[in-house]
Amino acid sequence: MNVGLAHLPMDMPIERCLTSTRPLRVVGISRGNPYSPHDTSGLSRNLFNAVGRHYTLVDRLDTRLPRWQQGLVALTTVHPTRARWIERYFKNILAFDLISRRSRVKLAAVTEPYDVVLQLNGLFHTQGAPYMLYLDNTYRDSALGWPDWNPLRGQRLAHWYARERALYRDAIHIFVMAHYVARTLNNFYGVPTERISVVGGGVNIDVATVTERPRRDRSPIILFVGKEFARKGCDTLIAAFRQIRTQHPAARLRIVGPTVPTEPGIESIGRISDHHHLAQLYAEATIFCLPSRFDPFPGAIIEAMAHEVPCVSTTVCGIPEIVSDGQTGLLVPPGEPEALAAALLRLLDDPEYAARLGAAGRRRTEEHLNWDHVIGRMHVALEQYCDRAATRADKACTERPGGPLPISAR
Repeated sequence: MNVGLAHLPMDMPIERCLTSTRPLRVVGISRGNPYSPHDTSGLSRNLFNAVGRHYTLVDRLDTRLPRWQQGLVALTTVHPTRARWIERYFKNILAFDLISRRSRVKLAAVTEPYDVVLQLNGLFHTQGAPYMLYLDNTYRDSALGWPDWNPLRGQRLAHWYARERALYRDAIHIFVMAHYVARTLNNFYGVPTERISVVGGGVNIDVATVTERPRRDRSPIILFVGKEFARKGCDTLIAAFRQIRTQHPAARLRIVGPTVPTEPGIESIGRISDHHHLAQLYAEATIFCLPSRFDPFPGAIIEAMAHEVPCVSTTVCGIPEIVSDGQTGLLVPPGEPEALAAALLRLLDDPEYAARLGAAGRRRTEEHLNWDHVIGRMHVALEQYCDRAATRADKACTERPGGPLPISAR
């Protein structure tokens, strides 16, 4: 499927993309602190930082609701199960509408002129300015791929889909991380392919300096990093690890994120907020494993690849666009401990092959999976829009003293 302006090759050199001499002024907007390395897993921070390296980043806006509105949304979505309550809190009509209105207020307070807004995720509808979207997923994708992410039913679900369609319809252009999201936008939401571009993603933590990979005579360490036990396939990995221990009794499994019961060889580290600590864990790992059942575009794999760690993951969602099976890592079907154990054993039994995969993975992050290259792939759509807008403004304002107004000032 040829997606949009579209589908710029992932290996296009960034210097071929960012050649315009015309200054482009962008406002970044997200639900969450766009300066934080933790909100949105650091994605908004790193995306907008990259925008600022190549364009004029006028401002970055946080559309989170004031506390009294957060409390109102929490009361209207309460559920006895914490995980379910969280999903209901983030995905409900009231929150969508309140945040959309708040985006208008936030943008009205921006004092400097700008050309376009870049919105991260589809949980609200930017109002009061022309905008583009950057998505890792749609509600339809999560409803089909992981029903626990779908707290809406019946009319509420229909109303949400109506808001999503309006959001996508009004967007000038939609950037997505992976092709499966582009297909959903086109097939389910009716977005024309020429308004969709697949641009990938990048690394969200600072990469630790790795002077050398772990020694081969050291006990091998398999590393897992993920917040959700079942969705990320941690149970599958534990089952596979038990098989591995029969052949590699000194092997260790480090689990970052969910707390798991203690058993031989398994180290449950829990959640880590210190990115330097996390980077060190990547640097010490022999293999990184994330056997997800549903995972739009997992940044943890990109982070592991950036640390030259060979990766084993699954064939779901956008993962095959991160890991090229047999070239930068190994992929197996989700939920199959035997297949996962076989892939892990292949790397443990062949350190030279594992090292080649790790080195190739690191090259892929340097050459393709980084935020500067993401912005390079966005450039065509951004510039085409701004050129069209400038032409329209010139025609509309030819008689205005001082020339045309910037988009945000009209």
